[in-house]
Amino acid sequence: MRLAATAADLPDAVAAALASPSAGEREELDAGGTTWPTTSWGYRGDPPLLLVHGVTSNEGIWWRVGPALAAADRRVIAVDMPGHGRTARRPGSHRFADTAAELVAYARAAGLDRPDLAVVGHSWGAMVSAHLPAAELRPRTIVLLDPPYLTLGRLEALTKEPTERDYTTLDEASVAVRAANPSWSEGDVAAKAQALTEFNPQLVLDVLLKNGNWDSGMSALHDPKSRDVDVWLIRGEWSTGGFIPDSKVPAIERQLGADHVITIAGGPHSPQRTHPEATVLAILKALRGPDGTSLSLGSA
Repeated sequence: MRLAATAADLPDAVAAALASPSAGEREELDAGGTTWPTTSWGYRGDPPLLLVHGVTSNEGIWWRVGPALAAADRRVIAVDMPGHGRTARRPGSHRFADTAAELVAYARAAGLDRPDLAVVGHSWGAMVSAHLPAAELRPRTIVLLDPPYLTLGRLEALTKEPTERDYTTLDEASVAVRAANPSWSEGDVAAKAQALTEFNPQLVLDVLLKNGNWDSGMSALHDPKSRDVDVWLIRGEWSTGGFIPDSKVPAIERQLGADHVITIAGGPHSPQRTHPEATVLAILKALRGPDGTSLSLGSA
């Protein structure tokens, strides 16, 4: 499915939250010997939805998507991953499975290990999320947001991107991010710039260069423990900066089901920044599941 959307395609409450996002509640939780900073939105009694960011980012990437999804009756928690955000650049393992095990420890300490848990992971966060079932956490739904399907050579090239390095000052980072991404909102520029002053550079290099070729998490999902998890994949278009080549999509559709793969029309690797309406609509589609009440999807 190729998806385009405007605010008119979203439920009114969701569109309103996306247009005027709330700041959320910032907290910290100790789990597995690690302090996990989070930002959350929504009522604590609603079904939990865990948002997992990618490398050189932080929980701030969800500043619009988080409150919008909370408006759809979800308790949304965005977490700073090891070596990123407010984790004070602490070291961590580069291995997806190890990071998934750490995330499971957090989820259990936070009371998220529930039958109605959903997880949305972006990029590296999606690769980690694909390993959660094997790490003994089986959410009802896992949404993989543009998990890279890239060779090691292409991943190495990413380490040379000028805005994917650490910056000493927020002002310097802001200027670089804004210049490289003129179409981004000020909120997205601010979130990315903040993230670029916080992450652990060595951990990011290890994540990108020591995991071999990335396969969008498909190998991890062959684990038998993934069998009962409803897995969806939302991707940007390869021609506009997505990280999944068109040639890989048929195999992914065979594994997950063609109705579980959504392409954001014109979307890049991080469509939540440039196409937030379509990204939220696609996530809501996944959260409702194939047998749930269907949303009116604006197709392209």
